[in-house]
Amino acid sequence: MESSTANTLFHKIKFGLQKAFCVVFEMSTSSKSVSSIQMGKRFEIRQGTAWFFMQKLRKAMKSSQKYPLSKLVHVDEFTVGGKEEGKQGRSYDSKKKKL
Repeated sequence: MESSTANTLFHKIKFGLQKAFCVVFEMSTSSKSVSSIQMGKRFEIRQGTAWFFMQKLRKAMKSSQKYPLSKLVHVDEFTVGGKEEGKQGRSYDSKKKKL
């Protein structure tokens, strides 16, 4: 019998599936980078384990660039104007227009 996580991002993870989904959510919704040390402390997993899983997740997120969205896409919020010089992540004191 094969595991339901076989051949997925969650294959052979060393911590619970619920924590893994929380890490995925945190990384995909965070406007700034989160370190593996922070993830480890927040979800009570070893830093090395957090780092390994985060690398796996980054690789999976990068591979999605091969399959761009082509049909109608609904977006909650976006900013027009691109990155600002000398600023990291979202900037709330910007002159950019949020739509």
